[in-house]
Amino acid sequence: MHVSASTRTPRYFALGASLRRTAGWGAMAALVLALSVTTACSSGESEPAVDVPEGWPTEVVLGLVPAREANVLIDNAQELEDFLEEALGVPVRSFVPQDYTGLVEAMGSGQAHIGLIPPFAAMLGKERFDFETVLVSVRKESITYYSQWMTTDTSLCPEPPVRDEYGILTCEAPISVIEGKRVGFTDPASTSGYLFPALQLVDAGIDPDRDIQPIFLGGHDAAVIGVYNGDVEISVAYDGAQLTVAPEIPEVVDEVIVIHRSEPIPNDGVTLASNLPQDLRDAITQAFLDFSAGEADKPQEERVLWQIYEIDGFEPYPPGFYDTVERAFTELRDKIDAAS
Repeated sequence: MHVSASTRTPRYFALGASLRRTAGWGAMAALVLALSVTTACSSGESEPAVDVPEGWPTEVVLGLVPAREANVLIDNAQELEDFLEEALGVPVRSFVPQDYTGLVEAMGSGQAHIGLIPPFAAMLGKERFDFETVLVSVRKESITYYSQWMTTDTSLCPEPPVRDEYGILTCEAPISVIEGKRVGFTDPASTSGYLFPALQLVDAGIDPDRDIQPIFLGGHDAAVIGVYNGDVEISVAYDGAQLTVAPEIPEVVDEVIVIHRSEPIPNDGVTLASNLPQDLRDAITQAFLDFSAGEADKPQEERVLWQIYEIDGFEPYPPGFYDTVERAFTELRDKIDAAS
């Protein structure tokens, strides 16, 4: 079975051409530039209705990063959208932008109020627009996860691959096997789909542009499909991304092999735009906690949060939790600058 994976180049690449030292760093520099030149625009909100608390928008917009196909995310999020609407007492609408930057821009300009976004995008949004992350996702009883390097080429494994506790084929290959390969990343604003993997390459002396052939595939499911199809030799995604594709393409669990992993990465979470009053922030935070608690007794596959982003629950955001992401970004930038 051959399933197409998007190979579009993110639209903000062109914005940062003058900043590029290498295309790998250029993608990230362009991202920062795209956010820095974003101009505030009208939120399009009408005058508040009589029963809307002072300072609240007449519609709350929930943004979902395109880690999976947009129509799948929107369909899966409907129950969450309905719950938030009832809990907040105002209409709630969800949307999926073209890329991660689109959601950060929308929240920064007042077009969206809540974002389920990864830590790198949340960090950039905090620096530029004063976003606040209020909850962090819990998966497998952990608030951290890994980036995984995937291939279908068993010759890259020093030993035959074996299945881990989740049924995923794995082996332990050195990062050096990635040099010279056609590599599929997800999005330049993805923590596990670009930032941490790129830093791993730089730490190993591999230039993330010159020493590999990088291509941005979009979502994490597309990264799995891209390497499964042979569109790329190696790809990166969050750990366990194969399992989101397996219901439609069961063969991925028998052909896609994890050959390397990153250090622990902070999980994504619930991030709020800066223009929300405190009572609305508190109401949104409590609504997400209540929704998660209400799903706790359901089978995992029936939980809405699991269907959206494989989320088991939420914990309050620990202060400074995303500092490791900022350090990774700074370290990667400095190392690439020094090598240029």
